[in-house]
Amino acid sequence: MYLAYGVMCLIFGTTFLAIKVGVDAGIPPFFFGGTRFLAAGIAVGLFMYCRKKPVRLPRTQVIDALYVGVMMTTALFAALYWGEQYISSGLAALFAAATPALIALIQWYKKENELAAVQKAGLVIGFTGVALAIFPSVVVADNAWAVWAIIAILAGELCAAMGAVRSKQALQKTSDVFLFNAYQMVFGGVGLLLLSLIFESPGAVQINETVMYAWLHLTVLGSMVGHGIYYWLVKKSGPVFSSTWTYVSPIIAQGVGYWWLNEPITVLSALGLLLVLAGVQLQNTQIAHRLSAYIRNAGESGSRP
Repeated sequence: MYLAYGVMCLIFGTTFLAIKVGVDAGIPPFFFGGTRFLAAGIAVGLFMYCRKKPVRLPRTQVIDALYVGVMMTTALFAALYWGEQYISSGLAALFAAATPALIALIQWYKKENELAAVQKAGLVIGFTGVALAIFPSVVVADNAWAVWAIIAILAGELCAAMGAVRSKQALQKTSDVFLFNAYQMVFGGVGLLLLSLIFESPGAVQINETVMYAWLHLTVLGSMVGHGIYYWLVKKSGPVFSSTWTYVSPIIAQGVGYWWLNEPITVLSALGLLLVLAGVQLQNTQIAHRLSAYIRNAGESGSRP
């Protein structure tokens, strides 16, 4: 189980690098993302069909999947793929760690939960970390396009947070989370391709070896294997343990970005990452306590004869 968890974190942590490699190789970002998710969604659906499993969702769940696909796939990845043309993959990954803060704010705004003092402190610390992390890319580098990329990605993360709140409710009603994920990937992929038709020239699509490797990594490993492991872990251990990938993957993304693309890791960006992760932990103190209890109980059960 821990091996599967490590593989999942490694896959999710390297997807930001694969996006950066693909867009830097020249493929239009919306087309790049749209084909990835559409292919992955269709592949999952065909796999379920070949295994004689139902491939139709009730109408209400289709509407949920459409909303989630537009918010968590189209909006988020349109911003992410476009934005990584102008900022590093490590910085883009940092925003993924900040998403739980946005979810907490949305739930608080909708009066679905109350924020304790420690959670409010976590929000302040987390957003301070984001500000420190983006400082070298925006102020020091004086890069106007980086500013727009960061604004776009933050807007995409906000949309994803709204979709995550809806998906939590939708997944409790659906009979098959894999089928729901396939539907939302198809809807999200179609949305990205519509953006490509509007904003990108078909003649700009040039496929080369680098693009193909990045696309296959994202489609097969990122969308199909990574999410498959995630849902397997949810089934085996519950959502608490599996959802903690957001603590680990940004660190992996910073490392592989530095190793593969020589992306700089400044003192401010490292400090910002630590503050974001500390803020996320403070916002999810109950999850942290339950996770430590889960690991402790697993260790005790494993040591018994």
